[in-house]
Amino acid sequence: MVEIGERNPDVGSRIAWRGVQELFPTSERRGPTFVCGFTLLEMIVVLVVISLTMAVVVPRVGSNWKQVEDNDFLREFSETIKRSRLWAMNSGHPVEFRLNGVARVYGFENSPGKPIPLNVEVFSEHLQQDQKTGDFLIIFHPDGSLVGNDVEVIFDHERKYRVFIHPLFGTVTLARME
Repeated sequence: MVEIGERNPDVGSRIAWRGVQELFPTSERRGPTFVCGFTLLEMIVVLVVISLTMAVVVPRVGSNWKQVEDNDFLREFSETIKRSRLWAMNSGHPVEFRLNGVARVYGFENSPGKPIPLNVEVFSEHLQQDQKTGDFLIIFHPDGSLVGNDVEVIFDHERKYRVFIHPLFGTVTLARME
């Protein structure tokens, strides 16, 4: 038994040893331990999982991105042809849809400004050609009819689409060619 006022050398050493254990926890210590953060092994596992996911996902998204751009061009191209026809019907005078293969642009303005991507080829037979500018023309009249022909659009020398323009009604439809 220890009396008050007496000095016990074991008590001081126990208190000091408990402080050391709190500063430097060991596996021998029993009881709840609070560890903050991640181990190096956990970080490596997470990085490996993220890398594998990126390796699988990125190539698929990249290849589809090109088709999305191609579809956007095709949609905009056919919509511009439709707008040319509507503009002719609303204005009451003929409107020319223009294709310029040298500058790689299209539109229904006097100098077309919408670009044709480098991987796209646009073909059509029997189109009139403007002698001043060299543009190929599809002419829409106020009654909705046209002078011109269907247009073929080829992406990367592989995928072919045909823009059908009805000669009497001027309706525009799009179809993929096999």
